[in-house]
Parts: sequence; structure tokens; C-alpha cells
Amino acid sequence: MTSNSNFAKYKQKKELIEELNIYQSIVSKKIDIEDFKSALTKIDSALTLIDEFQSYFDLKHELKEFSEIRQKVLSEFDTHRNIYLRRYNNLLKESLTETNLEDFLKLLAMLKNEVDDNLNKYNLYDLRDNIITYFTFIKKLYTIISSYKVLNYYDASGKIIKFVKDYKVDSFPNLKYLVSTIFQNLLFIQFNLMSKNYDRLSLREISEMLSITPERVEDIINLIINKQRSPIKQYTKYNNIVIFNK
Repeated sequence: MTSNSNFAKYKQKKELIEELNIYQSIVSKKIDIEDFKSALTKIDSALTLIDEFQSYFDLKHELKEFSEIRQKVLSEFDTHRNIYLRRYNNLLKESLTETNLEDFLKLLAMLKNEVDDNLNKYNLYDLRDNIITYFTFIKKLYTIISSYKVLNYYDASGKIIKFVKDYKVDSFPNLKYLVSTIFQNLLFIQFNLMSKNYDRLSLREISEMLSITPERVEDIINLIINKQRSPIKQYTKYNNIVIFNK
């Protein structure tokens, strides 16, 4: 190889290193302002450039350097993104009741505002969509909460059953539990009404009144009988008779 060609190669590598230094400077600035997505884009561009010239020059040091920076940026990106995911998952674990639902909505709204502010920055689109779905379910559930105590049993239970069928709440365990609690409250109200009108009823009669299978009614009886101020005084299993408190 002639001295001219050596010089040309040296000059070309020098220019390449200068270009990579510019990329590194831009990446550092992006990291400082926590613009990790843009930093990753610049890093990937630098790695593409290194790969393109790897067979011409010894760029092992530069390759290692940018690969390590990439890992660091990915780690920082995941750390910041996971902050929002953890907060959302913690909300899913919150115990929901009819009385604390409004306060819970405020917490959910606060999280959504922060997610919206950092939507692209931390790639939170999937989380934003989950929160919107959460709001939709809660809004629909509010219509049930506000009416189930004044509606007749069949209308109220129909609304609850329709909600469960229309809205798949398995991804929202605390909401699923709240729906179950509302239905239990509705049944408690019905047993209270029965206790005012009857001294005793058979399991079959209660099953017909509630349009629920006898097996399920028996589970409900066992649940209600242990509650405070239970309208059920006694359940005799051998003849399936419920005796009410008066």
C-alpha cells in the first residue's frame, strides 16, 4: 500500500471518527433532556455507520462504546417507562368500593395526565389505551351504582349481567371485584325484602324469585348468613329451608 493510499485511508477514518463524535455529542444532549427515543435513533444511525465501515477500519472500540451507550439508554428508557407502569399496576391493586370510587378516579385522572404529557417520550400509548378503557368501564359502572338500589331486582340484575357480558373486566381485577360486591349488595337487599314478607322460604322458591340456580343460591345464602345484620337466621340444609330474622 502506497503512502498516498495510507494517508487517504487515515484521513477517511479521521473524518469517520469525527462524524461519530458528533453523533456521540448529540446523543449526550438527548440523554441530558431525557429524550431517550431520539438518542436511540442517533445511536442506531452511528452503529449503522460503524457496521458499514467495519471491514475497512478497525472500529471495535467505537462499536463497543456505542453498544454500551445503547444499553445504558435502553435501561434509562425502561426505568422511566416502568415508573408509569408500576403506578398503573398499583392502581389495579387498589380495593374499590362504591364510596371510594370517586377518589380513585382522581388518581387515575392524574396518572392519565402525566401519561399524556410523556406519551411519545416513553412510548406509553398502550398504557394510555388501557387507562381510557378503564375510564369507560368505570363510567358505565357508575350508571349501575346510581340506580341499582332503586330499580326492581330484574332490571338491576339485568344491568349488572349485561355489564359483565359487554365489558371484559378481567384485566381490571379491582373493578371485577367491585362488580361482584355490587351484585352481592343487590342480593342482600332482596333477602332483606324476603325477610319482611316471609318467615321462611325453600331454596327452590328463592331460586325462582332470583332466577338463579339453586346451587348458586345456596352459595349466596352461605355468604349472606355470616354478614352483620343478616336477614337470614338459619339455613337448614337437609330440607333446604331458609328461616328469616324478624
